[in-house]
Amino acid sequence: MKILLLDDSPKHRKAGVKQLQELGHEVVALCEYVEACKLASEQPFEVALLDLLMPAEQLQLGPDARKEWLGREISVGFPMVLELSRLGIKKIAVATDTNHHSHPMSAIVDWFDGKVHSVNGAKVMIGHSPMQSDGTKDWGKLLASLLAE
Repeated sequence: MKILLLDDSPKHRKAGVKQLQELGHEVVALCEYVEACKLASEQPFEVALLDLLMPAEQLQLGPDARKEWLGREISVGFPMVLELSRLGIKKIAVATDTNHHSHPMSAIVDWFDGKVHSVNGAKVMIGHSPMQSDGTKDWGKLLASLLAE
């Protein structure tokens, strides 16, 4: 399968590429959500695996907002589900490794954890990421859960 992987953490991206390629998948790993949307509008992906929280990018931010928000962690996963499903990706998982006691958006993920949803005709899972012993996300396990539901 052709998979779009979006995570701002280099260690999680590197682990994801390795894990998913070992499972026989073609992986495009990116660290910026604007770039991910652009790429998804230009080429088809069967699956998107996304981080929940990522640094704010400059897109449409005025000078004051740039000072306050640029680079701060924001909840990108939810709007990315809407956009990537609109662009035709049929299987999407949003996963966070942030402790639900540490960030309000991670706490909200508890509402969705492990449940399957339908958004714009796409199958969507939102949850806390399974982790490997080295502290990286277990993207293979996440993909297996998404495909099994």
